[in-house]
Amino acid sequence: MKAVEIISNDFAQGGFTSGQNGIWTRNEPFDPPTDDYTALSRRIGVPLSRIIRPYQASGDNVATVTAEYGGSGVIKDNELKKVDGLVTAEKGLVLSIIAADCVPVYLMERQAGVIGLLHCGWRSAAGELPHNGVEAMKKLGASPAEIQLIIGPHICAECYEIGEEIRTEYAKAFNDKELEALFAVRDKSLYLSLTKALQLKAEAEGILREKISAVNECTCHDKFYYSYRRGDRGIQNLAYLMINKH
Repeated sequence: MKAVEIISNDFAQGGFTSGQNGIWTRNEPFDPPTDDYTALSRRIGVPLSRIIRPYQASGDNVATVTAEYGGSGVIKDNELKKVDGLVTAEKGLVLSIIAADCVPVYLMERQAGVIGLLHCGWRSAAGELPHNGVEAMKKLGASPAEIQLIIGPHICAECYEIGEEIRTEYAKAFNDKELEALFAVRDKSLYLSLTKALQLKAEAEGILREKISAVNECTCHDKFYYSYRRGDRGIQNLAYLMINKH
């Protein structure tokens, strides 16, 4: 098991963890919570009824959530289907997403009291998910220039070998100069930096460069995390974020 603290200050707390088993999803809608969620609840001191997880689909949909969604995807079924981003202005409500090489993106805007958490795979990193996440935060009063964005642990550019078809898709979203920064060729193989893609996307939304940072941990390199590229199936890591009550 590995757990890292991503954010810990007077406004918010958030982290990234493999859990003990990497099992965050129940088999049936009314099954009890998984042991990993129960352990996380104890560790961060928040009841399961205040934790939310959407049913992700590697898409661009973002949901704004409040207390009525508490426990969704954790202790009860929910309507957050094909949702890859969560935004809230409610204190003590834990946003969570699963990832096994994809990128968890943490967003915070202190002045407005708004947070967001996104699950970005290669499609979402080139798509509309970052934009939709910022737009949802703006509707709650956030200013892009005040948003702090943290790119969490994910598969790094040294490990993320991809096919030419992905570069073709990225050419629709980035210009030639940007593509040079995103892709590298080594031993006739093509590699993609999701970190750089998301940095560019964030800046395009008006988030200041000095407010963008990345956690230098690779889920594929680090065998204490679960990695789809390394062969893990049906098990994932979990990212979570909440606004503190006090």
